[in-house]
Amino acid sequence: MTVREYGIWIGGEWVDKASKVERTSPAHGTLLARFSEGAEEDVDAAVAAARKAFDNRSIWSGLPGSERAKAISRWLDLIVRDTEKLAKIEAEEVGKPIRFGRGETEWAVELGRYAAALAYQIPGDLVNNIGDANLGLVTREPRGVIGMITPWNFPLVTLFQKLPFALAAGCTAVIKPSELTSGTTLEIAALAKEAGIPDGVINVVSGSGRTVGEALTGHPGVDMISFTGSTQVGKRIAQRCAEQMKRVGLELGGKAANIVFADADLDSAVDGVVFGYILNQGEECVQGTRLLVEEAIAEDFIKQLVDRSKKIRMGLPEDEQADVGALIHEQHMEKVLSYIKTGVDEGAKLEIGGGRLTDNGLGKGFYVAPTIFSGVTPEMTLFRDEIFGPVLAVTTFKSVEEAVALANDTKYGLGNGVWTKDIDKAIQVSRELKSGTVYVNTFLETSVQMPFGGFKESGVGRENGMDGLLEFTEVKSTFIKLGKRALALPHTV
Repeated sequence: MTVREYGIWIGGEWVDKASKVERTSPAHGTLLARFSEGAEEDVDAAVAAARKAFDNRSIWSGLPGSERAKAISRWLDLIVRDTEKLAKIEAEEVGKPIRFGRGETEWAVELGRYAAALAYQIPGDLVNNIGDANLGLVTREPRGVIGMITPWNFPLVTLFQKLPFALAAGCTAVIKPSELTSGTTLEIAALAKEAGIPDGVINVVSGSGRTVGEALTGHPGVDMISFTGSTQVGKRIAQRCAEQMKRVGLELGGKAANIVFADADLDSAVDGVVFGYILNQGEECVQGTRLLVEEAIAEDFIKQLVDRSKKIRMGLPEDEQADVGALIHEQHMEKVLSYIKTGVDEGAKLEIGGGRLTDNGLGKGFYVAPTIFSGVTPEMTLFRDEIFGPVLAVTTFKSVEEAVALANDTKYGLGNGVWTKDIDKAIQVSRELKSGTVYVNTFLETSVQMPFGGFKESGVGRENGMDGLLEFTEVKSTFIKLGKRALALPHTV
């Protein structure tokens, strides 16, 4: 396997650094890539390049929205051309099966296409009812230089929930991808230059959060930070941004519940619940990590879940038939296994899974078997903590009111699912759930037009949809006095 070598990307040029971060495969331990490790001075250079590209309005921010849209579209065409290459990098670095790497790349393009279309229709208002001598304009302007910090679980999708929307609004960007999965971010930055997006509009500084992330978050030349990651780190970023009154968008952790009522289409619900807890090895912020199932059907439903989970195929990234891949690294695998042990120790019933998998060529990777616990109560750690692995905690309920109370009994509020054939019940429950997204008779299925974000400790702001574009704009009110009428001053002046 050829080892990929990367510099950092500043002002449309590769900059090589002596210090490197080596990324080995979480699936079979081979060396995949070496990423240049950026330093504080590299963040300074990247912000300067982004600021120059933003402040000179003829480069990007002052172009017609249609011109920005065309440039973004050319860029996306190149990403489509290189889908297989990007999917392979994504799968190898994250540890996910290749078919999910392709799906992630395709969804990133879909997000980008929608964002490009929004560049044509950035909203504004004319206020024409404030007297014949007056006229008001309410306009939206690009926010400026955006610092983007993205995680390792969905490198392309989490970036494309930010970057094309910011570009469509007229902003420029400095991106810090995860040091574990920087490959696709660096690749698409180079593709942007090939597409004719001006130098300095997109800059990428790979490296650690302690160095690059801290420098970017606190940089006075950055107008906004858009972060996807853990709630703990998000709180730290919010505090740092508050020191400069810097705008911040935070997409953070979750503890989603799938609520299955006895009147649901149970076959579909089983498939949805299984998909919700195993997608991306469970390394998913809106993972359906909790199942709340009506007591009357719980025993049979759990049996069906176990039977369905036995059919899940674990595999290497190159395995076209694999459903679940490796966890991101050994430390995280041990963390997930420790949560499983805690579940047993606290008295939950282990229905399936519960350990590391080493058979069938998986011995060199960080694989955890899909795991289901029943008998989980709200006091248990499995019910409360974000595990970020293929672990499902099952709790029963007797009434609609109890189901809603259990679902809302968490500090998080990113997403939840509702399964019922009763549309009145579905709408009632959806209204009462304290989460930014509710999936009804499906899970983790949405549209690029739909905003995404969280309540409570799951974040601040929204991505995707028109709201995702508006996050990267500032509102300006312009009051115009028509004619040569004198300004009426107060008598006391």
